Formats: sequence, C-alpha cells, structure tokens
Amino acid sequence: MIGKGFGLSRKKIPANQIVGTTCTGDPLWSFQPEQPALSTKGRPQRVARTCGRMIIEKPLLKSYRQLQHFTLRFLPFQKLVRLLPFAFCLFTFALCLLFSACGKVSAPIPPARLTERTSELSALQRGSKILLSWPAPALTKDDKSSSYVARVDIYRLVELRHQEPVLDVEDYENEAQIIGFLDRATIETQLTSLGHLEFSDAVNLQQAPAGARLRYAVRYVNKRGQQAAFSNTVTLEPVARIALEPANLHLAGQQQDEVFLEWEAPKTNVDGTTPAAVVGYNLYRVRANRKSAREALNDEPLTATHFVDRTFQYKNEYAYFVRSLSQGSNGLIESADSQPLTLTPLDTFAPVAPNPVSIASANGVISLFWPGSTEKDVVRYQVYRATTADAEAKDWQKIATLEAKFVTFRDDKVTLDNRYFYRVTAVDRFANESPPSLVVSETAHP
Repeated sequence: MIGKGFGLSRKKIPANQIVGTTCTGDPLWSFQPEQPALSTKGRPQRVARTCGRMIIEKPLLKSYRQLQHFTLRFLPFQKLVRLLPFAFCLFTFALCLLFSACGKVSAPIPPARLTERTSELSALQRGSKILLSWPAPALTKDDKSSSYVARVDIYRLVELRHQEPVLDVEDYENEAQIIGFLDRATIETQLTSLGHLEFSDAVNLQQAPAGARLRYAVRYVNKRGQQAAFSNTVTLEPVARIALEPANLHLAGQQQDEVFLEWEAPKTNVDGTTPAAVVGYNLYRVRANRKSAREALNDEPLTATHFVDRTFQYKNEYAYFVRSLSQGSNGLIESADSQPLTLTPLDTFAPVAPNPVSIASANGVISLFWPGSTEKDVVRYQVYRATTADAEAKDWQKIATLEAKFVTFRDDKVTLDNRYFYRVTAVDRFANESPPSLVVSETAHP
C-alpha cells in the first residue's frame, strides 16, 4: 500500500492526461504506460482513489521488474520506488536487532549420558580363577533413561611384570579386551542374593607366561549403547602352585548340639604339579537361599581334616564347603570350593533325666525336689505317679507338667497312710523326653 505518508505529490492532473482505467472521483495520479495498455498479459490493473491515497487493488503484476514498465510523471515518486529495496532491507535489519535482544546465546548443552561408575573394584585369586567384586550400582527402572544400566562389561589386560603399567585410560581402552559381561537380569539376581556384584575369570595357569600381571576394570553400559567411565583398575599376579579343593566332605557324626565333619586332603595343585601345596583349610557354612559365607567357621586355619560345628541351629538347612589354603606371594590363597554338603540338623536327642529327686511328706502333702537341667533347650518337666515301684509304663499316671523354671512339686491329692511312687522327666523344645528319673516313694503323713 502506497500513501501520502511517503511524501507523494497531490497535484491535480487533467482527466485527458490519464491513460488506462481511472479511479472514482477526481483524478490524482497520471500514468504513462510504456506498453500500449495498462495490463499484465492482458489482465487489467485496477486503480482506485481512497482518502487521498492511491491503492493498487488486487495487483496482478508478478514482480518488481514488471512494475518498472510503468513510469509516473512525477520525479519524487520515481525516486521513492527506487528506494523501496533499501527501505525493506533497513526494516529487516531493525527487526533482526530487535529480536536478537530478546535472548542470550549460550554454549550448546551436551546430551545426557550414563554416569554410573564404581571406584571400589577388588580382585582375589581363588584356585585357578580370579574373582572380581564391587558394590551394587544405583539401578534406574526407566529403561528409556540415559542412567538405565543395561549391562556391565568386564575388561582384562595382560601385562608382564617388567613392562611399564598401562595407566592411561585411552591406552587401556585400546589394549584391554572385554572378557565377559553381566546383563541386567544377572545384575538384579546378584544384588538380591549377594548384595554386591561378582565376576569369575577362569585363567589357564598352565599356559600363563611367567611374570604375567592381570589388570582388570569394569564399565557400565546403558540401553542406548552409551558407555560410562571405567572403574578403578586392579592388578593381580596369579600363582600357579595352588592346591586343588578338598574332596569327600561328609557328616562323620552328630550328637546333642554338635555336628562332626570330615574331608580328604587334595593330592595335586591346579597346574597339575605334586605334591599339593596345602598349608591348612577353611570351613564355611551358609544358609540355603541366603548370601554366601563371608567368614570361615574356624578362627585360625585348620591343620586337620575334621571340624566340630557347635554354632548351628536345628531345623535350618545348611550347605557346608571347605577350601584348601596355599601360600602366595602376598599371603594365603584359597582354593575353589569343595563339593558342598547339604545338611538339616534335627534334634532327636533326649535331655538327661533330672536326678536325684528328693521327697518328703507332711500335713497330708507329699513334696518333690530335683536339680534344674543344664541343657539350654529343656522347656518343661513332667511328674508321674504310680502305686508300685515296678508298675508298667501304661500304669504311670502323669499328674503334673511344670515350666522349666520350677523344680519342685507338691502333691496334695493323696490319701493319708498310703504310699505313692514318683518319677520325673525333662522335655526339650523339640518334644524329646528324657528317660525317667530314679523312682522315689513316700507315705502320706497327717
């Protein structure tokens, strides 16, 4: 739209000077077309006068170049037309300045990545295997999150003792090999059963080069394949002359609150050499479906091939296993586990009879006394009465059941001048009843 705001002349022009279609009312502008008619490819250009402005209604010209075919007779408007491109550029530049002041340019934000990492990776040799362990990671349940742990990769680098250790992260990544991984299901299972993560690396010690040094690291990976940073690295020089695990662990006997275990010593080492380099044993006990044993039952290494367990609980299912001990460069090294012995101890052992039982009679009452049992599982005493000392078992009448804290009984259901015979038994928490005490008797006195 072009208007008087652009400084155009308003000089009246005679009507006979206007060529082409004219606007309604007094003529305002005079056009001098360079073509025979005011049209574009035969289509007329309609011009109208409105409030002292010229409005080109529904322009059919396709470009500014076509507009140049028309020339106004007045020089100011011709100059204005030439300045239109400059004015448009200036207007656009001003808009750019305006909107550029509405925001602040900042550094690009990198995409979120997996940051889970452990710095507590540890390693130890057990027989011919290297056992890696580290604390539990934080597990995000949203598998679309960048923090979702999909697996953990296990890295191993074989170095030689005289070589410079590989400590640079990029060098380690280029030279180490992935020897295994734990998937998400395994991670969750280990956290439930062990409370931490473990990986066992089987090493062929017979083919390992002399002075070999193993450097391990672990790294978490999310579902997108993005890798977290490496854990700390741990190194270990495996020892070849480690005794094999013991054999034939079995139950040798059992009595009240004691389980006797025995096993056979190994004959060779893991590398096939003889004799077995055994310096002792460690015995372990673990509850079924519980975390693995962290401490041996023995306080010091066992030098014999037998052990008595006195710390178990009856009716609990246990798995026992034993490991050989061999001398390493930095201390004792355990063998692999022996074949486990599964055992559920049951208390089928009756308590000791409460002896001696004392008896007295006065005022129509017969009183009994006996010493308290020293066995911890005794929960009650039972008092029996008969009319003869040699009465059969079915003829002995149970006349009282007392809690273990009571060691006396008063029988007031007697007939004066009659003699009565008594015996007492102890019962443990598993309903094992002791043999009866020695029979005692007394006459009911007034």
